[in-house]
Amino acid sequence: MNLSTVSLLKCPICSAQMQADDTGKSVRCKGEKPHCYDLSRSGYLNLTHPKDGVGDSKAAVQARRLFLSGGYYKPLSDRINQILEEQCVHSVLDAGCGEGYYTNRMQNGKREVLGIDLSRDGIDAAARYAKQNQTGVCFAVGSIFTLPVQAEAFDAVTNLFAPCAEQEFLRVLKPGGTLILIGAGERHLFGLKETLYEDPYLNPGRADLPAQMRQIDRQRLTYTINVEGEEQIAALFSMTPYYWRTSEADKQKLHGLTSLQTQVDFDIYLFRKDPIQ
Repeated sequence: MNLSTVSLLKCPICSAQMQADDTGKSVRCKGEKPHCYDLSRSGYLNLTHPKDGVGDSKAAVQARRLFLSGGYYKPLSDRINQILEEQCVHSVLDAGCGEGYYTNRMQNGKREVLGIDLSRDGIDAAARYAKQNQTGVCFAVGSIFTLPVQAEAFDAVTNLFAPCAEQEFLRVLKPGGTLILIGAGERHLFGLKETLYEDPYLNPGRADLPAQMRQIDRQRLTYTINVEGEEQIAALFSMTPYYWRTSEADKQKLHGLTSLQTQVDFDIYLFRKDPIQ
């Protein structure tokens, strides 16, 4: 983890600013009674608070990695990177980054990127990829509702399919900073729904849009994907909320299915943290 990123972090226990030690293997806070945190073998920091709970399981992380490695959502990642470029973002926090697919593609050799998620398995996978591919992205385990990050530290926050923790995003964004919020559009994965259900329904859209930030843009990205292989289809299904809401009888409809064509549909919202007048 690079020194400039460490300085943007805060201790989850006492909220003091963090600093790297001389060994480069751990960081400690600048509080009166310094707390020390060791870097994992893969290179991430665990900055959780005992009250934070746990994130996604290893099985869920592996399923997302399998599906996303197929490049099906690469156009969305490319669009996010385009927005970061257009907004002249030099530092970005990916809040709820999961296994880091989008995060590891954000750095682009010129911006500081930090990914935070509550899943230790997800962050470990993200950090391992970053280390092996030298993406320059840093990762930490932590809650997006109590981000272990200094106030007004980032030009932008990205929030992809994770809950919107508006108050924390307002706190960590610089004045004039940008929140990029991604949600499922009304026809997202409609082909999957048609396979599973007799009466497929449209998605209602995100219900947790910020109330204290100014919306500056809304975009829609939609295209068709062909998911090949029973394993990839199962991985996609397990990433969705439908996995938990679908009856066993309907789940059986995917067994033996080796090809699935479906529309993907993403809502992309941009919000601005306006400076205090």
